[in-house]
Amino acid sequence: MNQDIITFFYCCVIINIILLCVLSRTSLCAYVDPHYLACEPQICGNQSIRYPFYIQGKQQPFCGYPGFAISCADGIHGFPTLNLSNTSYIIHQIFYHNESLRVSNAAFSSNTSCISATHNLTLPPTKTFSFLNRNHNKDILLFFGCNLSSMPTELMGYRIGCSEATNKTGGSVLALYKDDVKTVRSVSKSCGSGRKVVDTVVEGSEGRGGMEEELRRGFMLNWTASDCKLCNRTGGRCGFNLTIFTFQCYCTDRIHASKCDIT
Repeated sequence: MNQDIITFFYCCVIINIILLCVLSRTSLCAYVDPHYLACEPQICGNQSIRYPFYIQGKQQPFCGYPGFAISCADGIHGFPTLNLSNTSYIIHQIFYHNESLRVSNAAFSSNTSCISATHNLTLPPTKTFSFLNRNHNKDILLFFGCNLSSMPTELMGYRIGCSEATNKTGGSVLALYKDDVKTVRSVSKSCGSGRKVVDTVVEGSEGRGGMEEELRRGFMLNWTASDCKLCNRTGGRCGFNLTIFTFQCYCTDRIHASKCDIT
């Protein structure tokens, strides 16, 4: 009888040990580092947004590289937008495999005929972004607030819309290639005082679609950021620690310097 009790006792102990081990392993397996969870790719428009980009207000800054914050507002055509020169640029497509993207000034994608005043296109001095096809790009001059009624009729063909700051009859926007020196000089003389002149860039298209289409299509940029390929290949999600200003690889178990431990 005593032997049966002892045997039963030992069986209970063994069963409890097994259950404890199983529960402990389950608990450990269920843990996922919060940085890894926070940096899950998000969809904006029809694009997947991930490192080096991050969506302001939806993803944490540590999920992206400094200078790569983007907005995702339904009010701007459902596209992600990037701020360059204090101006919103629509991101049409991101090519993660070769670290490039196509952007265009949001002012030229409006459904209205009037164009809001914009700023000269200048890229960040940090070399975060650079032109991909600089030799194929064309420099454009935009003249805002021009009164066509007082200008030569041949300049009508350069009108791309009205100036939002004025009105549809009293102010027009003219777009000219910067290297068309003769026409630029003529517009500069005839457009009137108080006008705003803006420098921007388009990707050369050999005349296909006209100036308006070139402005809507925009241009290609390269980006420079810490390399994410090794972290991605080992199952991690890339990020950046702004406090110590260094790249980090967020893995399911914890934060690693460059890659996850594959076991």
